[in-house]
Amino acid sequence: MLPERPLIDLRTKVKGKVLLQHVADSGHQTKWAGKVKAGDFYKVAVDCVGSRGMLVIVPQKGWKSARQCSAGFGAYTVDHRYASESAVETVRIEAPSGARWAVLVVASGPST
Repeated sequence: MLPERPLIDLRTKVKGKVLLQHVADSGHQTKWAGKVKAGDFYKVAVDCVGSRGMLVIVPQKGWKSARQCSAGFGAYTVDHRYASESAVETVRIEAPSGARWAVLVVASGPST
């Protein structure tokens, strides 16, 4: 068993207008999807505790990232600027069994 730490409040780590937020704090939710209207760029932040398994983040079709849950906080900038207009994206999370996790999507400018 891993030592437990609280989930990070992602709103303190990532700046921007919150478009989507979800916290799975029970350790029982292994899959989740939410819709977000995406502009040119947006940022997806995640935190995960309580498991050594992989947390899979799929912020848009054709883009996927996986990270060890025990790695903790991470943030990804998703470049959507070549779309002809804002579109609704489905952000999906797949978490390992027993993990507690959180996801936050914010409107963002280009990464520097």
